[in-house]
Amino acid sequence: MTDKTRPIARREFLARVGRAAGGSAMLRAMAAMGVPVALEGCGSSSSSASSPAPVPPPPVVPAPTNIVSPRPGDWSASIDVGKSVAILGAGIAGMTAALELERLGYDCTVLEARSTAGGRVRTVRSGDVIDETDSSQVCLFDADPQLYFNAGPSRIAHHHEFLLHYCREFGVALETFTNDNRAALLHRSTQFGGQPQLARQVLSDRRGYIAQLLSSAIDQGALDMALSPTDRDNVLRMLSQYGDLDAAGTYQRTARAGFPGQANVGSRDRGALLNPLSFTELVADAFWELRSSFAHDLNQQPTMLQPVGGMDRIAHAFEAQVQNDIIYDAVVTAIRRRTDGVLIEYDRLGSPASLEADYCIVALPAPVLTSIPSDFGAAHANEIADFQYTSAVRLAFQSRRFWEQDHNIYGGISWTDQQITQVWYPNHGFGQSNGVMLGAYIFGGGDGTAFTNRTPSQRITTARNQAGQLHPQMLTEADRGISVAWKKVPFQLGGWGVSTPSVLLTADDRFFFAGEHLSILQGWQEGAILSAYHAIDGIVQRDGACCA
Repeated sequence: MTDKTRPIARREFLARVGRAAGGSAMLRAMAAMGVPVALEGCGSSSSSASSPAPVPPPPVVPAPTNIVSPRPGDWSASIDVGKSVAILGAGIAGMTAALELERLGYDCTVLEARSTAGGRVRTVRSGDVIDETDSSQVCLFDADPQLYFNAGPSRIAHHHEFLLHYCREFGVALETFTNDNRAALLHRSTQFGGQPQLARQVLSDRRGYIAQLLSSAIDQGALDMALSPTDRDNVLRMLSQYGDLDAAGTYQRTARAGFPGQANVGSRDRGALLNPLSFTELVADAFWELRSSFAHDLNQQPTMLQPVGGMDRIAHAFEAQVQNDIIYDAVVTAIRRRTDGVLIEYDRLGSPASLEADYCIVALPAPVLTSIPSDFGAAHANEIADFQYTSAVRLAFQSRRFWEQDHNIYGGISWTDQQITQVWYPNHGFGQSNGVMLGAYIFGGGDGTAFTNRTPSQRITTARNQAGQLHPQMLTEADRGISVAWKKVPFQLGGWGVSTPSVLLTADDRFFFAGEHLSILQGWQEGAILSAYHAIDGIVQRDGACCA
């Protein structure tokens, strides 16, 4: 008996379906076979593919268990009201900590090195200055409220409930962010003659081919000993619908893939069908699966949310709540331990100053902390020194909205195997003459380092040339480019944390730590909020223990 003719048990068959077609196809097959499907706790194994080997997720840092969901602040421990807290950094974590601690009766002072709050939540508009450690750029976009780009966080998942609660509380208006647009492009320079392919056709053809293979295996009797006649009929029916197969169980072509000319305005032929892409090329490289299924990730749904007018609307709303607690332009120069508290030394516009408090929440990025003298214990200091951040880079251009006017692309993301990785189309201002598109979003790794090490003008040239492989209009119409390489941004020195936290999840006497890098949602604003709750919980529990 050969491998081709031996019976295959249900478990092995379903495992093969999952490997070949993904979790969605496997669940459909299970349902068709009458196998109970437990959806709770299941998730896609695919991700946004920011690196070939994903970093293991850090330990879960829960929000306080005694809050009234979804609004925090109902900590029930006995609190010695009137104690003071020094908070280092006015990013989302620092401002969340200040807001909720003030509501609990603590006296908070936030030290922020910049002249504005928000940390990496930064929206770039006309006239804004991007300072890096070795360069400075001025944004030359037209002065139009629709012409901006989010250099840091850009989208919000539906289950980021604490962030969304604050948006409701502060009156921050939200709109749809199209994360996965089937009219966008997938481009691998070594396949299909280097021509970008419509995501819609890639997905439709993959489904069709995989459904045909599975249907053929079942129809030929290879699985008859493992599948009942009812199983067989149900799975064949499911696969026919799943892949849009013909009566013979083969995949020829499908209207799901669209029609010739759909990528270009004015050259449509809605009555015709596209010839399928080469199956051999579609399965030859993991690029097509990873890039076309990234929106299956828990934090990367096809449809997400963004604030109307830019992501910094959220940062500004937080800032308005705690503005009286913030000392701006305060660069921390030393973090000291005292017997009954902490002492923070800082420089404000050339004048040295200091701040004493009962507790300190350190909400600064780890790369920034490494250069500040401190009295942290050895274990905490070592983890700070070893903590790694991404070399993320974003680069945007102003242009005629050729993606809409010429190609019918309204929002969404195109992928390429070149260094720029992604091209984003704006999710606002539809139908206007001009727009700002993201010409590169590099998550880190070698490509991020390479882009970071280039001068701003070199980044612009490289991004325009590479994005021109997807859209030739980039070479002639995209201009006013501006970039942000987070590894070179003062007081940030990285995009987001990727190391697995351990010691920093615990207090160092009166020092508590917060920031997105210390949460299970690294790189997300919701993670920053969760980390702030964790630090607050630590302070409240300590005070409750002292007062019990």
